[in-house]
Amino acid sequence: MAQYADIVEIVAPAEAAAGSRVDVTVGIKNISSIPVGIMAVGVPEYPDLPPATYINGLYPGEAVANVSAGATRSFPGYFTMPSANVTIHIYAYYFGVDDLWHLDDEMTKVVKLTELVPAFNEFKITDYRKV
Repeated sequence: MAQYADIVEIVAPAEAAAGSRVDVTVGIKNISSIPVGIMAVGVPEYPDLPPATYINGLYPGEAVANVSAGATRSFPGYFTMPSANVTIHIYAYYFGVDDLWHLDDEMTKVVKLTELVPAFNEFKITDYRKV
């Protein structure tokens, strides 16, 4: 359970086509009685991903806000869908009195790869011979 920075939601589609942009919005609530510095970090996890790859807009140090007591802040980001399912892993940090960031909460959401199914209007008969 989080002490200060509670991830309340990850908004992202349930599925996406390979090569498409996947928008992600993370809601983090300050559950303390005082204002707190909060940072969101997003990591897409899938096969063949290079180490230290982050969701655009949710880089460490970039998605930072001072959040009032009891308030929720949204942090937007996006990534390009690969040819595999993706697990979005979100981490919430708070800024402590020791001037360091501390991991406080984490949550995941899966975005499945859409299977492309040809529509019926894409089929054409190019040659028809009566037997």
